[in-house]
Amino acid sequence: MTKLDIKIPPLVPAMTLRDAVLFPKAMMPLRIFEARYRQMLEDVLSGNRMFALAGVRVEEDPSKGDREVPFDVATVGVIRISKKHDDGTSFVLLQGIERVKIRSVRNHGPYPMLEVEPMKTKIDDSSLGVRKELVAQLERNRNLGGEVTDEMMDFLNPLEDDVAFVNLAAFTLCKQALRKQAMLEVSSLGKRANMLLDDLLRENEKLSLLKQARGDTPFDDIDLN
Repeated sequence: MTKLDIKIPPLVPAMTLRDAVLFPKAMMPLRIFEARYRQMLEDVLSGNRMFALAGVRVEEDPSKGDREVPFDVATVGVIRISKKHDDGTSFVLLQGIERVKIRSVRNHGPYPMLEVEPMKTKIDDSSLGVRKELVAQLERNRNLGGEVTDEMMDFLNPLEDDVAFVNLAAFTLCKQALRKQAMLEVSSLGKRANMLLDDLLRENEKLSLLKQARGDTPFDDIDLN
C-alpha cells in the first residue's frame, strides 16, 4: 500500500488508549490482547488494514462512570506488521497516516467506531526558519548528553518534508502524553514546531546548568536567554 493508495474512510475502527499519542509517519508497536481489539484486528486485516489510535480521558461526570472519552483529534494508522501468537494475542506495528478530527463515536459494536474528518497541517509564515532553529537545539541537546542521539539526527536530517520532521521529532522526544496530544491537535506547523522548540530550550537550559554545576561546562557556554 503506497501513500497514493491511502484514503482515510469517513468511519474507522478505533483503539482507545490512555497516555498514547501517535503522529503521522511514526511507528508504534502495540500488543493486542483484549477480546474487542482481537476482533477489530481480525476485521481490519481482512480489509484496508487501517484503524485509529485515540488517546482517552476519563469522563469527569461521576454519573457516567469510568467511560472512555477520546480526545477530539486522533491519528489513523495502517498496520505494517501483524504477528499472532499461540495465546491469541498479537504484535502489531502501526504507522500513522493522517491526523483526523473525531466527529462522533459509535460504541454499539464490540469495539469503538469513529466518524472522522482528515486534518491537514497548515504551513504558513510562522513555519519559516523554525526547522533550522529546531535542528540547532536538537544538536545542542545531543551534545549536552540529552535524549537526542546521533542515530536520531541521522534519521531526521534527510527528511525533506518539514511536517514529517516536526511530527517525528515531537513523537520521539515529547514524553508527557497531554503535551504530546496538544502538539498533535494544533493545526499550524509553526505552532507545533515552536511548542517542541520551547520544550527543547527548557530541557537544554536544565542540562547546561547541571553540567556547569558538575564542572563539565564553562559558565560562558550556558544559554541564559
